[in-house]
Amino acid sequence: MLETAPSPPQLACPHGVLASGLEALRFPEKISPSAATRRHRILSNPGAYSGPWGESPHDMRCLDRPMDCLHGDSPYAVVGVMGPSQTGKSEIGNNWQLHTILYDQADMLFVAPTKDLINVYVMTQFSKMLDLAIDDAGNSGILRARQLSGVGSDTINLKRFIGCDMHFLWPGGPTFRAKPFPRGRMDDYEEFAKDLGDQGSALGLMEGRMGSFAAYGRTKIYVNSSPFLGRAKGIEALIASGTDERWYVDCLACGEPFLLGFDRLHYDKIGTPEDAAASAALVCPDCGGAHLQSDKRMLMGTGRWVGRGERPVSLRTSNIGKVGELIHVDRATFRLDGLMGFRPWSQIAKLAREAEIAFVVQQDAAALKSFDNTVIGRNFVPRDDGEPTVDEDALYLRARNSSYRMGEVPPGPLCLIATIDQQVNRFEVAVWGWGAGFRCWLIDRFALMTVMEDGRERALRPFTRPEDWSVLHGRLLSRSYPMAGAPHLKMKIFNSSVDTQGLDNATDNAFAWWHAMVKGDVGSGRPALPATAITLLKGGNKPKGKLLPPPTIDAKRQIKGAPQAELFIPNVNRFKDIADVRLKRGDDGPGSIGFPRDLPQADDGSFPYLAELRAEANIDGQWTREPHRANETWDLYIQSCAVLARFGGNDASMAWVPEWARPPRDAPRALTAPAPTDEEPGGAPP
Repeated sequence: MLETAPSPPQLACPHGVLASGLEALRFPEKISPSAATRRHRILSNPGAYSGPWGESPHDMRCLDRPMDCLHGDSPYAVVGVMGPSQTGKSEIGNNWQLHTILYDQADMLFVAPTKDLINVYVMTQFSKMLDLAIDDAGNSGILRARQLSGVGSDTINLKRFIGCDMHFLWPGGPTFRAKPFPRGRMDDYEEFAKDLGDQGSALGLMEGRMGSFAAYGRTKIYVNSSPFLGRAKGIEALIASGTDERWYVDCLACGEPFLLGFDRLHYDKIGTPEDAAASAALVCPDCGGAHLQSDKRMLMGTGRWVGRGERPVSLRTSNIGKVGELIHVDRATFRLDGLMGFRPWSQIAKLAREAEIAFVVQQDAAALKSFDNTVIGRNFVPRDDGEPTVDEDALYLRARNSSYRMGEVPPGPLCLIATIDQQVNRFEVAVWGWGAGFRCWLIDRFALMTVMEDGRERALRPFTRPEDWSVLHGRLLSRSYPMAGAPHLKMKIFNSSVDTQGLDNATDNAFAWWHAMVKGDVGSGRPALPATAITLLKGGNKPKGKLLPPPTIDAKRQIKGAPQAELFIPNVNRFKDIADVRLKRGDDGPGSIGFPRDLPQADDGSFPYLAELRAEANIDGQWTREPHRANETWDLYIQSCAVLARFGGNDASMAWVPEWARPPRDAPRALTAPAPTDEEPGGAPP
């Protein structure tokens, strides 16, 4: 058998080894992050622009200063950027990482809100940047060439390079424990918990891990987010604490500077979203000159950041376009506006008009909040800011001019909803009529105080005596209401709701009553009600949650063989925001609330039911009842809003209301409001 001698090992070229070693000893070129980005960064965005960073058709020089403030030699320890989605906030951080690997090596910790987000980022955006970055000759792989090999050097959570390590984690107390870093990056900061592991804020914890590097003055943290927590919280509070710089441009007509922001975008605010898109133009506040999308690149070319202590002036009088001295702080902070990003102005106008229409129709600010947060990049600005809160006197005037009385149904309602609030010694009840456009009318309002027992009346005890709930069927659920102007025509109650919360056995009693109603009673001849005839409610305590989440099933309160009792947990805080908007509507438009002209009046001249509608105030985004003030009518109205959402969602046409629950076909279509008189209950002014 022939034996072959092994070949001698191949030795590396000594010249190559020496050249590589000397190259590693070369002091990195001193270059700004923005210049490094234009030299090395290649974008790959299928469906959008792909190619060298500096050759993009979108002028994004507005990102240069935030990037360059992250250079190790800059005087800023923290750089913060607030703005909408897809305006380059994350790209600032990506380009800083590229610059760190190539020119200014230091370990860095990158934190994103969740593990999934950080994993997706590393596998897509970061890996793509490593693959595509080019050297001066245009060859890709310059970043990969600096990546270390070996076990543990290339994982999802750790990428090791010559001179620096990149860590990728998600927020939590352990994230910052025993991990000293001179540099940190936090994306979507607004989504971080305010207090991580009972140890403090993410920014405070990250700054705490930099103590051993602080003496050298080169620690850096980059924080970015779209805002939604409020003007004095989260990312906007950080922005306000720094240089708070905004992007100003010069009018192409008169040359005067103005802030490039959504408030300068003019569009058709009466027509359709398509009309808004077709009419979109950026208007100069000085001369009224209109700038179209085609002018954007030229406008952006005149742009500059103007911060606290500075004032914008025309580039015709100053080559930097501003005067004054920027405030001396260690935080460089910037506000990006949606008009600065990639989204066409016409699309921004279209989205704005769609959100405005949704608000008018539904009185729900959710679409406007989403638009402000993610399209414009600002905290939600209520569209009624500065509008006075409607008071009892204003509500009284509406009732005084009304055309119907308590206990009758005026023209307009397409279904009736009864709402019940259980108290220690009574049931508070209201009946509401709902019409197209979410218009509402108070049809009836009373309290059930007693129940018949052994031929005598006694006080109700809803919390402790489940048999007392039987009073609701005969005195409410089985009722029908006469039509105003045609009392021989009646309208049935479509649905009845009850708040299941309360003391003692309140919740158990509410469920037991629901089962009794849907089962029926053969002995008394009371027919079984459909499972959808009664809505069980419990107020939710998540102000940021869904308006009406899917119902829950409480297994321990179900009865074998009976229909399932569903418990709905509405976002009462958000419903109250909607209700407040509706109360402020003084005309008969969408969402308006009407009252009968004969509301009961207290001895002191007040109108208790109207006062109860104004018993709560929104304090820092949370509705709170004023001490010692009744709010039952307010809660009963909120209940009816939740019932409406259960069956119709956002359908303002009310087309879903079944025929049997609608007003009779021959019901009057209009009424004339009689002149109020002093003899009429509630007729005289208080």
